[in-house]
Amino acid sequence: MTYQALMFDIDGTLTNSQPAYFRVMKQVLAEYGHTLTIAEAQTTFPMAAEQAMAELGIPADQFDQFQARYEAVMAEHYQDIFLFPGIMEMLDQVPDDVQLGIVTSQRRNELESGMAQYHLLDLMAVMVSADDTPKRKPDPLPLLTALDKINVAPKDALFVGDSLSDEQTAAAAGVDFGLAVWGMNPNANHQQVAHRLENPAAVVALFK
Repeated sequence: MTYQALMFDIDGTLTNSQPAYFRVMKQVLAEYGHTLTIAEAQTTFPMAAEQAMAELGIPADQFDQFQARYEAVMAEHYQDIFLFPGIMEMLDQVPDDVQLGIVTSQRRNELESGMAQYHLLDLMAVMVSADDTPKRKPDPLPLLTALDKINVAPKDALFVGDSLSDEQTAAAAGVDFGLAVWGMNPNANHQQVAHRLENPAAVVALFK
């Protein structure tokens, strides 16, 4: 392949973080008098924080307070977030002339704190979080901003993600989408997929 850049989502793509998300969100919602089903967790997991809170019935004037509480509780569960098997090997084996990046709906503090236990962020040429652009995925702005920072055209990049939101982001940005099958929601109906990647090693195989 001729891709000059590989952009990655984090949750559900690089990290198996949905179980921790479910536990933390369930605890915090209970403090606000709300419940959380597994189906609701699957729906809101790939969303930006504000979108997820609105979907779960948190009033807009409580977003900041709720988010602060969520981040505080999540900080106690970072040890429950694991990289999917083969992720570091995949990142190490991608050709050196391919730039790596992260495009996530996580806030910068959550991104850096959650990944501190790994050396994954050291490999990234660019990272765009929810704090870096006024719009969130599935708007194309975060992905286009990341590519602009490393001077790579959309046609020369691949965005690897697990969710419909990631697929929509790539399509809107004019970027090929690689579906991380290892982390995808089995109920999702993906339509615009350039590559179905069964495991992280399949990403490396694109360059052989």
